[in-house]
Amino acid sequence: MKNVLILNITSDVKKENIVDIYCHGQSYNMKVAHETVNNIDEFQNALRGKKLDYLFLAGHANEECFANNNFFHQSWAEIGNIICTAECLNKDSILMLYCCKGGMVNVAYTLFAECPNIRYVLGAKQNMYPIQLTVGFNVFMYHVEHRKTDPVLAARKATDATDIRFECFDRIDAEVNPHWHTNYCKDCHERNQSFETC
Repeated sequence: MKNVLILNITSDVKKENIVDIYCHGQSYNMKVAHETVNNIDEFQNALRGKKLDYLFLAGHANEECFANNNFFHQSWAEIGNIICTAECLNKDSILMLYCCKGGMVNVAYTLFAECPNIRYVLGAKQNMYPIQLTVGFNVFMYHVEHRKTDPVLAARKATDATDIRFECFDRIDAEVNPHWHTNYCKDCHERNQSFETC
Protein backbone atom coordinates (compact mmCIF):
# COMPACT_ATOMS: atom_id res chain seq x y z
CA MET A 1 0.00 0.00 0.00
CA LYS A 2 1.36 3.42 -0.97
CA ASN A 3 1.55 6.22 1.59
CA VAL A 4 0.48 9.80 0.90
CA LEU A 5 0.97 12.83 3.13
CA ILE A 6 -0.64 16.19 2.44
CA LEU A 7 1.02 19.04 4.35
CA ASN A 8 -0.94 22.28 4.30
CA ILE A 9 0.77 25.44 5.52
CA THR A 10 -1.93 28.01 4.73
CA SER A 11 -5.60 28.52 5.43
CA ASP A 12 -6.01 29.77 1.86
CA VAL A 13 -6.18 26.19 0.64
CA LYS A 14 -9.81 25.19 1.09
CA LYS A 15 -10.64 22.15 3.17
CA GLU A 16 -12.83 20.87 0.33
CA ASN A 17 -9.88 20.78 -2.08
CA ILE A 18 -7.75 18.82 0.39
CA VAL A 19 -10.65 16.40 1.03
CA ASP A 20 -11.03 15.90 -2.73
CA ILE A 21 -7.38 14.87 -3.10
CA TYR A 22 -7.63 12.79 0.07
CA CYS A 23 -10.61 10.84 -1.28
CA HIS A 24 -8.98 10.31 -4.67
CA GLY A 25 -5.92 8.84 -2.99
CA GLN A 26 -8.08 6.44 -1.01
CA SER A 27 -9.81 5.39 -4.25
CA TYR A 28 -6.48 3.94 -5.37
CA ASN A 29 -6.11 2.01 -2.09
CA MET A 30 -3.46 4.38 -0.81
CA LYS A 31 -3.06 5.33 2.83
CA VAL A 32 -3.62 9.09 2.95
CA ALA A 33 -2.86 11.44 5.84
CA HIS A 34 -3.30 15.20 6.12
CA GLU A 35 -1.71 17.67 8.51
CA THR A 36 -1.82 21.43 8.82
CA VAL A 37 1.49 22.92 9.94
CA ASN A 38 2.05 26.49 11.07
CA ASN A 39 5.82 26.74 11.34
CA ILE A 40 9.01 25.02 10.34
CA ASP A 41 9.22 22.92 13.52
CA GLU A 42 5.76 21.46 12.87
CA PHE A 43 6.76 20.87 9.24
CA GLN A 44 9.82 18.89 10.33
CA ASN A 45 7.87 16.93 12.94
CA ALA A 46 5.18 16.00 10.40
CA LEU A 47 7.80 14.27 8.23
CA ARG A 48 9.56 12.32 10.97
CA GLY A 49 9.05 8.58 10.99
CA LYS A 50 7.19 8.56 7.66
CA LYS A 51 7.92 6.51 4.54
CA LEU A 52 6.04 8.24 1.73
CA ASP A 53 5.34 7.59 -1.92
CA TYR A 54 3.61 10.95 -2.41
CA LEU A 55 4.28 14.15 -0.50
CA PHE A 56 1.95 17.08 -1.21
CA LEU A 57 3.07 20.53 -0.11
CA ALA A 58 0.19 23.02 -0.14
CA GLY A 59 0.83 26.73 0.28
CA HIS A 60 2.04 29.84 -1.50
CA ALA A 61 5.20 29.88 -3.57
CA ASN A 62 7.32 31.48 -6.22
CA GLU A 63 10.54 30.37 -7.91
CA GLU A 64 12.56 31.12 -4.78
CA CYS A 65 10.55 30.01 -1.76
CA PHE A 66 7.58 28.18 -0.23
CA ALA A 67 5.54 30.23 2.24
CA ASN A 68 2.21 30.98 3.90
CA ASN A 69 2.77 34.74 3.59
CA ASN A 70 2.99 34.95 7.38
CA PHE A 71 5.32 33.03 9.68
CA PHE A 72 6.33 30.20 7.34
CA HIS A 73 8.82 31.32 4.70
CA GLN A 74 11.48 28.86 3.49
CA SER A 75 13.66 28.68 0.41
CA TRP A 76 13.24 25.64 -1.81
CA ALA A 77 16.76 24.61 -0.83
CA GLU A 78 15.74 24.63 2.85
CA ILE A 79 12.59 22.62 2.05
CA GLY A 80 14.61 20.03 0.12
CA ASN A 81 17.15 19.77 2.94
CA ILE A 82 14.42 19.24 5.55
CA ILE A 83 12.80 16.50 3.43
CA CYS A 84 16.16 14.81 2.93
CA THR A 85 17.13 14.98 6.61
CA ALA A 86 13.78 13.43 7.58
CA GLU A 87 14.47 10.41 5.34
CA CYS A 88 10.73 10.24 4.76
CA LEU A 89 10.62 9.23 1.07
CA ASN A 90 10.39 5.79 -0.50
CA LYS A 91 12.07 4.89 -3.77
CA ASP A 92 10.51 6.61 -6.82
CA SER A 93 8.62 9.06 -4.58
CA ILE A 94 6.71 11.98 -6.06
CA LEU A 95 6.80 15.46 -4.55
CA MET A 96 3.63 17.32 -5.55
CA LEU A 97 3.70 21.10 -5.16
CA TYR A 98 0.20 22.45 -4.61
CA CYS A 99 1.22 26.06 -5.16
CA CYS A 100 1.97 28.59 -7.86
CA LYS A 101 5.24 28.18 -9.78
CA GLY A 102 5.93 24.70 -8.38
CA GLY A 103 6.54 23.41 -11.90
CA MET A 104 9.46 25.72 -12.65
CA VAL A 105 12.79 24.10 -13.50
CA ASN A 106 14.60 26.13 -10.83
CA VAL A 107 12.31 24.75 -8.14
CA ALA A 108 12.63 21.11 -9.21
CA TYR A 109 16.39 21.21 -9.75
CA THR A 110 16.95 22.92 -6.40
CA LEU A 111 14.93 20.21 -4.65
CA PHE A 112 16.78 17.46 -6.51
CA ALA A 113 20.10 19.02 -5.52
CA GLU A 114 19.16 19.03 -1.84
CA CYS A 115 17.56 15.60 -1.67
CA PRO A 116 18.67 12.60 -3.75
CA ASN A 117 15.63 10.67 -2.46
CA ILE A 118 13.22 12.79 -4.54
CA ARG A 119 12.57 11.02 -7.86
CA TYR A 120 9.85 13.27 -9.35
CA VAL A 121 8.67 16.84 -8.76
CA LEU A 122 5.24 17.85 -10.05
CA GLY A 123 3.86 21.37 -10.13
CA ALA A 124 2.14 24.02 -12.21
CA LYS A 125 4.29 26.51 -14.10
CA GLN A 126 1.95 29.47 -13.68
CA ASN A 127 -0.43 31.12 -11.25
CA MET A 128 -3.78 29.36 -10.94
CA TYR A 129 -6.83 28.81 -8.76
CA PRO A 130 -6.84 26.01 -6.16
CA ILE A 131 -9.58 24.12 -8.02
CA GLN A 132 -7.31 23.94 -11.08
CA LEU A 133 -4.56 22.40 -8.98
CA THR A 134 -7.00 19.94 -7.42
CA VAL A 135 -8.31 18.77 -10.80
CA GLY A 136 -4.82 18.60 -12.28
CA PHE A 137 -3.41 16.58 -9.38
CA ASN A 138 -6.35 14.19 -9.43
CA VAL A 139 -5.96 13.64 -13.18
CA PHE A 140 -2.24 13.03 -12.62
CA MET A 141 -2.87 10.48 -9.86
CA TYR A 142 -5.55 8.73 -11.93
CA HIS A 143 -3.08 8.22 -14.77
CA VAL A 144 -0.16 7.19 -12.56
CA GLU A 145 -2.05 4.94 -10.15
CA HIS A 146 -4.90 3.55 -12.25
CA ARG A 147 -3.53 3.57 -15.78
CA LYS A 148 0.13 3.07 -14.76
CA THR A 149 1.23 5.98 -16.94
CA ASP A 150 4.74 7.37 -16.60
CA PRO A 151 4.56 10.45 -14.30
CA VAL A 152 6.05 12.77 -16.93
CA LEU A 153 3.33 11.76 -19.39
CA ALA A 154 0.67 11.94 -16.66
CA ALA A 155 1.57 15.61 -16.13
CA ARG A 156 0.74 16.24 -19.79
CA LYS A 157 -2.69 14.69 -19.19
CA ALA A 158 -3.18 17.11 -16.27
CA THR A 159 -2.26 19.99 -18.59
CA ASP A 160 -4.74 18.81 -21.22
CA ALA A 161 -7.50 18.49 -18.62
CA THR A 162 -7.06 21.96 -17.11
CA ASP A 163 -5.34 24.14 -19.75
CA ILE A 164 -2.82 24.92 -17.00
CA ARG A 165 0.83 24.06 -17.67
CA PHE A 166 1.75 21.20 -15.35
CA GLU A 167 5.30 19.89 -15.41
CA CYS A 168 6.71 16.71 -13.90
CA PHE A 169 10.49 16.60 -13.59
CA ASP A 170 12.28 13.24 -13.47
CA ARG A 171 15.59 13.13 -11.60
CA ILE A 172 17.06 10.86 -14.29
CA ASP A 173 16.35 13.48 -16.98
CA ALA A 174 17.73 16.24 -14.78
CA GLU A 175 20.99 14.45 -14.15
CA VAL A 176 21.82 14.18 -17.86
CA ASN A 177 21.04 17.84 -18.50
CA PRO A 178 24.13 20.12 -18.78
CA HIS A 179 22.11 22.88 -17.06
CA TRP A 180 21.89 20.61 -13.97
CA HIS A 181 25.64 20.01 -13.89
CA THR A 182 26.52 23.66 -14.40
CA ASN A 183 24.09 25.24 -11.94
CA TYR A 184 22.70 22.75 -9.40
CA CYS A 185 24.73 19.56 -8.97
CA LYS A 186 26.60 19.81 -5.65
CA ASP A 187 28.89 16.86 -6.42
CA CYS A 188 29.86 18.50 -9.71
CA HIS A 189 30.87 21.73 -7.95
CA GLU A 190 32.92 19.79 -5.41
CA ARG A 191 34.69 17.83 -8.16
CA ASN A 192 35.40 21.01 -10.13
CA GLN A 193 36.85 22.71 -7.05
CA SER A 194 39.11 19.72 -6.36
CA PHE A 195 40.37 19.83 -9.96
CA GLU A 196 41.10 23.56 -9.63
CA THR A 197 43.29 22.93 -6.57
CA CYS A 198 45.38 20.19 -8.23
